[in-house]
Amino acid sequence: MTSPVAPPPMTYRALGSSGLQVSQIGLGCSGFWGNRRFPEAEAERIVRRALERGVTLFDTGHNYAAFNAEPRLGRILQRAFATHPRDGLVISSKAGTLTGQAGISGAEQRDFSPAAIERSCAASLRNLHCDHLDIFQLHGIGLEQISDELLTALERMRRSGMFRLLGINTHTGAVMRHLAERRGPFDVALIDYNALQQDREPVIATMHAAGIGVLAGTVLAQGHLLPARPRVPRLADAWYLARAWLKPSSRALMRSAKAMQRTIARVGSQAPAQTAFAYVLQNPAVASGVLGTTRVASLDQVLDTRVEMLAPQERERLVATFQQTGASPSQ
Repeated sequence: MTSPVAPPPMTYRALGSSGLQVSQIGLGCSGFWGNRRFPEAEAERIVRRALERGVTLFDTGHNYAAFNAEPRLGRILQRAFATHPRDGLVISSKAGTLTGQAGISGAEQRDFSPAAIERSCAASLRNLHCDHLDIFQLHGIGLEQISDELLTALERMRRSGMFRLLGINTHTGAVMRHLAERRGPFDVALIDYNALQQDREPVIATMHAAGIGVLAGTVLAQGHLLPARPRVPRLADAWYLARAWLKPSSRALMRSAKAMQRTIARVGSQAPAQTAFAYVLQNPAVASGVLGTTRVASLDQVLDTRVEMLAPQERERLVATFQQTGASPSQ
């Protein structure tokens, strides 16, 4: 009888020049994971499994899942701190977006006034049962909103111990270039990056060279890099399907995904989700790829990714597919 293959141990990577290390795969606590219609016991099973497997990075946002995801994560982590101490985790949240529909609606209202940002950070600390955030991100901020007044307030908040690292969650190339060229107070960038967005790679390298820690979201291109497979449908599946059709950024990914989906499916060394993560994590400028899921089995599969298994010739096929299609949803 063949012995089962042991899962790979978690790898930890430096988060830019911050001095922090993070698990190379983080858990995104947003989307349907935070939805009140998704049982909290199931959501807790996913977090507990991630902790057991060595995940240390947990990313959420104050507005996610109609403002339910952040306090849900806080309740779950508070119960888990007994066996997984707080000081071993990197907890990240966001402020600035006022609407609670992130993930479905493309129409979002934002407030980056210093008072609103400080109130949001204080609420996050209460929700997450933490005395500080490891990473505090400005969610979708534009260059015109990065004011001296805001930066002064953020530096005061940092000195008072509300957060350790300051970040921006952005999908906009101009903001990424600004971070890379004018490091300033920012330590971290959470961006969309996957095999469909290879045009991100020069600015990712520039941010990394400037000491910015790069976290990659949408590694699976919101699921569009995975082949459809028959399974019993769940409410979560309907939610993600709705997002694919209703959210503008998801529609852009969907339109450009077909050729890359086929190329990834032809890679025989690992499952498609593992190939997608291996592509992103072979980029040495990426500290962590963030996964959002409502299935423990999907979490385990991604955590079983062996980054080195994506051979150079297989990676070249993904690069060639991107170059041939000439399509990218990056802004």
